[in-house]
Amino acid sequence: MPNRSARTLVTFLLDRTGSMEAVRDDTIGGFNTYLDTLQSDGDANIEFTLVQFDSMSIDKICVAAPIAHVHKLNRDTYQPRASTPLIDAAYKTIAAVEASLLTQPADKIVVCIQTDGHENASTEHNWNELNALVKEKAAKGWQFNFMGVGIDAYDQGARMGIAAAATVAYDHRNAEATRAVFAASAENAREYARGTRSTSVYCEKQKRAAGDLFAGLFSGKTKSETPEKRLKKAIVDDINL
Repeated sequence: MPNRSARTLVTFLLDRTGSMEAVRDDTIGGFNTYLDTLQSDGDANIEFTLVQFDSMSIDKICVAAPIAHVHKLNRDTYQPRASTPLIDAAYKTIAAVEASLLTQPADKIVVCIQTDGHENASTEHNWNELNALVKEKAAKGWQFNFMGVGIDAYDQGARMGIAAAATVAYDHRNAEATRAVFAASAENAREYARGTRSTSVYCEKQKRAAGDLFAGLFSGKTKSETPEKRLKKAIVDDINL
């Protein structure tokens, strides 16, 4: 039977970098579909955090809010700009979720990361550090999903330590595929929260609906990376959630 009393914390890290301007409206529509899907089961005890990132700042849009109270995005609340500090943004978001659990424990954790760009601006952390952190949390039962658009999502997801089964490469040229991948990500998180799914990974049907040309081709193995040079000045600020 579904466990409807368990608290699930879903955190979404959304790319707000300049290249997302080309798919701004589709991304807004897709994210709002994500919210609609999560909100479609009022019995699921989901709290939701939304973080948007670029090389100018990392911003908390909402933090551990009851899913029914989360507002949809619009062109005022989602304005692409600047570059892509993906490593720092992902690392700091995961670390902030971990810190928040000290005062607000959750039974289940889902972290969804979306981007259309290759890492090009992180200064504090490297792929190895992010990979180790993701694997550490995954070993404790945290669920990770990676949504990559217009990039080699499987290579980048592997660098982060996210399994191929939890990665999807969606078609940014197709608004329907964009809505489908956001809906699938939310459906998996919602059903995981309800206890009707054991993980939040994608099935092949969901990947194909998202226009993923590589669905079914990857084993889920991650790649080891050599450490990357760190720079001194931080671009992405630390955050607390």
